[in-house]
Amino acid sequence: MNRILFFLIALIALALAILLFLPGLVPVAAFKGRIETQASNALGREVTIGDDLSFRIFPRTAFRVTDLVIANAEGFSGDYLASVEEADIGVKLLPLLSDSVEIDRFVLTRPDIRLTRAQNGAVNWNLAQTETAETSETQSGGAPRELKLGDVRIVDGAARYEDLAAGASYVADDIDMTVVLKSLSEPLEAKGSMQFQGAPATVDMVLTSLRAIMDKEPGNLKLDLQVGDAEIGADLALALKDGLRYSGPASLSAPDLPAFAALAGTQLADAPGFDKLSVKGDVDGNDTSVRLENASINFDEIAAQGAVTLNWAGARPKASGVLSTDKLDLRPYMPPPATSADGFPAWSDAKMDFASLNNIDADFDISTDAVYVNDLEFGESRIKLLVDSGRLTAEIPELSMYGGQGSGRVVVNARGATPSFAGNFDVGAVQAQPLTHDLMKHDNLLGLGSFKLNFAATGASQAAIMRTIDGSGGFDLADGALKGVNIAGLVRAAGEFTEGFNPAALQRAVAEARGPQQQTDFSEFLSDFSITNGLVTAPTITLNGPYLSMSGQGTINLAEQKIDLRLLPKGTTVLEGQEGGRTVTIPVRVGGTFAQPTIGIDAESLARTGLQRTLGNVFSNKNEKEDGEEGAEDEEVDPARAIIEGIIGGQKKETGDQPDETQESTATPEETLINEGLNALFGKKKAAPKEETKEEEPQQ
Repeated sequence: MNRILFFLIALIALALAILLFLPGLVPVAAFKGRIETQASNALGREVTIGDDLSFRIFPRTAFRVTDLVIANAEGFSGDYLASVEEADIGVKLLPLLSDSVEIDRFVLTRPDIRLTRAQNGAVNWNLAQTETAETSETQSGGAPRELKLGDVRIVDGAARYEDLAAGASYVADDIDMTVVLKSLSEPLEAKGSMQFQGAPATVDMVLTSLRAIMDKEPGNLKLDLQVGDAEIGADLALALKDGLRYSGPASLSAPDLPAFAALAGTQLADAPGFDKLSVKGDVDGNDTSVRLENASINFDEIAAQGAVTLNWAGARPKASGVLSTDKLDLRPYMPPPATSADGFPAWSDAKMDFASLNNIDADFDISTDAVYVNDLEFGESRIKLLVDSGRLTAEIPELSMYGGQGSGRVVVNARGATPSFAGNFDVGAVQAQPLTHDLMKHDNLLGLGSFKLNFAATGASQAAIMRTIDGSGGFDLADGALKGVNIAGLVRAAGEFTEGFNPAALQRAVAEARGPQQQTDFSEFLSDFSITNGLVTAPTITLNGPYLSMSGQGTINLAEQKIDLRLLPKGTTVLEGQEGGRTVTIPVRVGGTFAQPTIGIDAESLARTGLQRTLGNVFSNKNEKEDGEEGAEDEEVDPARAIIEGIIGGQKKETGDQPDETQESTATPEETLINEGLNALFGKKKAAPKEETKEEEPQQ
């Protein structure tokens, strides 16, 4: 019995000695060539390893290899697909007897993987493209039924992906990753950190199951990825049978959109907007495009819902879809409006940057409750937005603005060195006061009506656009008013000067007709105009209202912000259709600038046209008036005629109180000029000092 026990002890000692000393007795380096050949046949690529090989069985089976290199595919630049400075692999022996591989340790130190997609779409990592029938049969017949991973790590790794077709490349460095796989049928878990495109990144991934993926059957991927400030989350169903496809809920949050776009290989132009983006919805995509259903999108200050498709296969990414939003805020992408303490601001010479139109192509159908373009506010509208290589076209079939409805179209072309603009708008039932307040920075126009405008311009600044704008348009307002001036009152006041030209009284009448409480009511106010190089020409201006009708014409210089309108209002003392009363006509001129407009009697017109029109009436009716004949009560009174009669010495009614001719005049320079000019024209001399004056008969 003792001998048997001694034999068993000796046998165990011999087994332990074999386990301890056998790895040292086996010349592992002698198997190097065979290992390289078997690995090359298995992968279909040349595989080489370094001379520093080691193998041990106790305390656990382990195999160590250095300088492992897997060659690149033919037709691709670069010497290798992958290289590993050191691989330390620990395998349990007993599971191998049951055709199962259980790796309790797999540590790759400083691996470097180089993935490339060629111009024709071929890839260098598809090992199946180079496998032979022999290796395929061997692999299919000898593949292990099970694989288990214990301590699997990547230490200080690197990876590079280069897409020659898209002209993009991505680099990951300092990769430290831990992988857990209990079996091929159970989830593969990977967690680690890296530097992606120079930005810190972390990844937490769960893939179920690896066997399904290997057999090209459906699987599932759960991903939490953080790159820089951006966060990506997804829970996707995977299918690889006919190429990569994925679907499921996903989210993206990029608080610094330019930085995230740069990480993704797209450089956004340094232009207003494109600051932040967050997206959430159900995705369905492949390796070149993705569609997002039930999407919730926050882009800068725009919050939208709908469906979006993003395709990045070309040189420029393209987004398309159908969206709805409560507000479409375009102010971040527009040059900021200029401000002025004097009212309407001067046009800015600052360069407007539309380079963001070259960041991405787009094709969207957008419905919105509100649109903001600088100080302009639009209501419920529908916009078809198309961006193609730097050219934006916005078709607006439904446009609500300031209570009205209409349609429009805007084109911004930033393809060339100097941007160009074109568009047209046609809207009706618009409230004029809030529109002019937001557009012209004043609220002096009231009424309800229609507006139409066609325009085209070029320029990189507001000032340049106003110098080059061409087009046409018109407006037709009803039941409104012109605030700040009472034209009817001004005409009636001027018509009271039937006894001659009284500069002080005229100046007083003009002052009384202007003011914040004064206004000119109208039943209709309309005009058509054309625009040439920033000069608006209105050949006809018509206004009709109670006690007043008016016609006129004029120009507005948009570039210089100057106004020059000549109006001929006709005021009456009774409403239209009533008998009696009288009619007064006097020319009015609107001038000044957008910031400081002016209005008053058109003195130049009085001197030029009023004189010509009334000279005949002055002399033809002079004898009748001297005989005491009175005009009819409803006779149209011509103030110009009355002024001229006073200047050239027409007979005045005698009154008990004659004005002192030496009294200092309060006439404006224009009125004084007209007075003296007409006096000189008709030979009327200036009054001499009172003590030396001898009244003379007026020359005829």
